[in-house]
Amino acid sequence: MGILADKIHLVTAEDPDHDLTALGAEAAGVVLCGGPDLDPRWYGEEPQESADLSILPELDRMDWSLLEGAEQGRTPVWAICRGMQTFNVFQGGTLWQDLPTQVQGILEHRPDVPHDSMAHSIRILTRQETFAEVLNGGSVEVNSRHHQAVRDLGRDIIQVAESPDGVLEVLVLDRPDWWVKGVQWHPENLMHVPAQRQLWSEFLVAADTRSRQDSNTPLLD
Repeated sequence: MGILADKIHLVTAEDPDHDLTALGAEAAGVVLCGGPDLDPRWYGEEPQESADLSILPELDRMDWSLLEGAEQGRTPVWAICRGMQTFNVFQGGTLWQDLPTQVQGILEHRPDVPHDSMAHSIRILTRQETFAEVLNGGSVEVNSRHHQAVRDLGRDIIQVAESPDGVLEVLVLDRPDWWVKGVQWHPENLMHVPAQRQLWSEFLVAADTRSRQDSNTPLLD
């Protein structure tokens, strides 16, 4: 999803008739949402049969093109679940194809519960980022719907928080010229939680700053 200075533009894998790289470069902000599994070939691996992957190549190409454009335009990126995983791979990192079959002692990260139910807590690894300050206001619980996760970190990525079993839950890009932050859970389902709303507010502020660089039309009042 690219957020433009005067509108929200929703792009899906079924709607490929766009110059996605240009859209990513020109948008005020880009939201990379959750979805099916990223094809392991993007990080140099063959799909493992035991991982039981659900792959949508059109979505992989769409997200990659948006990220290429976002990097060119220094467009803020808010990466959620699969989006965070995709960004890590975009930066040269890798993923666990399937946590239950590849990592011993893993928590249940895909519980059969309502989308706003909390699955586990997270622990802060660094307090140098605003995200950590927001999330460090007490014990933080998050929801969870994934079976893949970040394995090897990509370039210039800082680990901000993890789950009790060591799965990366929050990352930020350590570059002053490009705002990128990501979470492994689904904050869109937790808008009733003030800290979760604040994460969205941070992205909107970054997008508003980006839009003001190119236009006098504000994204936020």
